[in-house]
Amino acid sequence: MRWLLAILIITTTALMIGVNYIKQYPFKRYSQWIRGEGADSYYSLSHYREIYLAPTGLEEIPPYQEDYVQLWKEFQVRNSLIPLPTRHPLFQTVPIIEMRNKTSIPHVGVVLLDPTGREISRVYTLPNGLYQDHSQGQELFKLPFFKKRIMNRSLEDLWKDIFSFKIEPKEKSLDEMIYDLYILHLRSKILPKETTRYGLIKDGKQAMIELTNPDKDYIVELVLTLDSGSIFSYVLKTERSKPESLKLRAKLLNSISFSPVDEAIGRLLYTEFKQLNFARQVDQEGMLYLFSAWTQAPENIGMLKEMIYYLERGRNTKRQLKSIYTYTFKRYGKTYTSIKDVDELDDPEITLQRLIEMEEKDNKKAMEAASIKPVVEPELAPDEKMDSYLNKVKTSAPKETDDMTVH
Repeated sequence: MRWLLAILIITTTALMIGVNYIKQYPFKRYSQWIRGEGADSYYSLSHYREIYLAPTGLEEIPPYQEDYVQLWKEFQVRNSLIPLPTRHPLFQTVPIIEMRNKTSIPHVGVVLLDPTGREISRVYTLPNGLYQDHSQGQELFKLPFFKKRIMNRSLEDLWKDIFSFKIEPKEKSLDEMIYDLYILHLRSKILPKETTRYGLIKDGKQAMIELTNPDKDYIVELVLTLDSGSIFSYVLKTERSKPESLKLRAKLLNSISFSPVDEAIGRLLYTEFKQLNFARQVDQEGMLYLFSAWTQAPENIGMLKEMIYYLERGRNTKRQLKSIYTYTFKRYGKTYTSIKDVDELDDPEITLQRLIEMEEKDNKKAMEAASIKPVVEPELAPDEKMDSYLNKVKTSAPKETDDMTVH
């Protein structure tokens, strides 16, 4: 009997240990995974960071009250509606056109400069994309039991939790552990590796990610909005120590909104540009109309040529022209210059290209002029010349007396 009792005790103890191990196993694996440890074929993070566990928090965007509303106008730059200065004495605007390759649409935006030409703010848009279903990124979430528990959340709630939910590695229900692991996985996919802080702004309507920047004088922030399954985003660069730059940051963060790219908006902006007087057309204001219109149809070379044409006839447009010249030269191998007298650029390659294009235009004009030859009258014989002179004398003779009127 004793040996039977011993076997029973041993069996019961083994069962209890086994049951307890089974009960504790999910939390054990969860604890490892949530700390970026214990990677296996079911769950692993290639670039684990502690910042993925919880948003670090962001300061409230300070309010901004514009004193000179008439000096600003909202322009649609690709998919972002951005308030930009027009004829403002404190700001210059320079277009950003960053070519990725010769077939894709370039990144576009605007640099704002102070009267000395120092950059105090920069904003550029990113192509909008569809929110991806990341549930297939881990083998764990492909299992029906787990997939069911992560797919019952609305996309809007999930998006907000990515930027606001705090993951606390403590004992909790299995459903909670599964959701923690899913949020951790999503953050590892969505947050750039340069992320230093992230959170929600504008009452949770937008997400902001602060990024590292080699130049410590500037803050770089990525702002994202989820709208009907599409992610719209822009990058904002701000000078930390300059009050005017910080005011611009507040204005832009409070004002920028998103709208799909629409060529009809581009045509409307072009019509408005044509209604400006010439002085405003050749100014940075005119450039903003044409630039904004072009971003709605970036394959429109004619719009680029028109921007160049008018800027070359304006004053203090060297920076603006250089930005556009650089893009057209890289993309099309030309600058489309139309005038010789432009401020000398600090890019010898572009300067040389402009000289080549102007020389080609001069040669073409010379050839066209040479092809238009004056009509040469046939050479007359001496008798024919004499008859011609006599006829001219007769036709130019004074009237006869009878034909004259006497007063």
